[in-house]
Amino acid sequence: MALRRLSRRLATVPFPPRLLPLPIPYSPGHLRFSTRQPKPHFMAEYLVSTCGLSPEAAAKAAPRFSSLATTDRPDAVLAFLRSQGLGKAQVRAIVSHKPALLLSSVDATLAPKFAALRALGLNRADAARLFALFPSALTYGVHSNLLPRVLLWLDLLGSTTLLMKWLAKAWLLKYSVDLLLKNLATLRAVGLPEPRLTALVRLQPTIIMQSPHKLKALVARVEPCAAGLPPSSGMYTWCLFALHNIGVHAFQTKKAVVTTGFGCTDDQFAAMFRRAPCFMFSSQEMLRRKVEFLSTACGLGCVVNNPVLLTFSVDKRMAPRLRALEALRSRGIVLRKTSLATVVRLPEAVFLERG
Repeated sequence: MALRRLSRRLATVPFPPRLLPLPIPYSPGHLRFSTRQPKPHFMAEYLVSTCGLSPEAAAKAAPRFSSLATTDRPDAVLAFLRSQGLGKAQVRAIVSHKPALLLSSVDATLAPKFAALRALGLNRADAARLFALFPSALTYGVHSNLLPRVLLWLDLLGSTTLLMKWLAKAWLLKYSVDLLLKNLATLRAVGLPEPRLTALVRLQPTIIMQSPHKLKALVARVEPCAAGLPPSSGMYTWCLFALHNIGVHAFQTKKAVVTTGFGCTDDQFAAMFRRAPCFMFSSQEMLRRKVEFLSTACGLGCVVNNPVLLTFSVDKRMAPRLRALEALRSRGIVLRKTSLATVVRLPEAVFLERG
């Protein structure tokens, strides 16, 4: 009875507002409100209109500036970069790669880096180009990273001109001084003379930009590929250069084209490679054509003694020279030193003069 009376009393008591069930959002107006996208940050438009970024790149970078209320600091950064001689495309390259640089302090972060490069002897244009080519350098500490790396590369390459040339091809300044010095020590330990080492680095700086493990593996490939070649030889650096640019699998595939096509031994191939390693830069198909042509035109012995023949084009050099040589012989004209190897190696001007 008591429970029944209690239930009747509770039935007459209204639910407090806080306990009433919440309405289910179903109205079209409510749905439109709940799916509305947040307003784009003003920096997205700024990055497009002022910095030249694509809308997609700007939208991706804009969240970095969520705490920014005005464009005062980005304006100051852009004005400074332009004052240092950077063109529109260079500024765009820097901002595209490192948008957060627009939040940097000009006086504390950016200006000291430009001043440091000028103190090293780089002119205004080269300093600007260095940062445009490698924007991450603007995030480096002046004395901890920027100056040591630039100084080492200037010492290795010997000139600002070569530094700029290679910066356009590879991110030289990405790698620590410690890594570069370890790799240089590895090459010296092999017995590479200092002049050869300098020549190698200037020919292909990326050789010392790989991990020490990979460099040691590269050095270990030289002996089986060019048996008996001493590190003191000028061709040793060229063999390293070739092997650095040709992967293990590609090298073995091309080697098979040569050894199978000529019917030569590994020792004969090594003799050819250590005297003219750059013939391995030819594509597999191009190398096959050269082997087929030379097998008929002069034979294996000629190529082993003159492997440089494998570096010439069949259509542009070897076949035309062979036809010219045969035409002279057909007319009874006998010239001194008229072997195919000699004729093919003649410079164009000398060949035409003698012809």
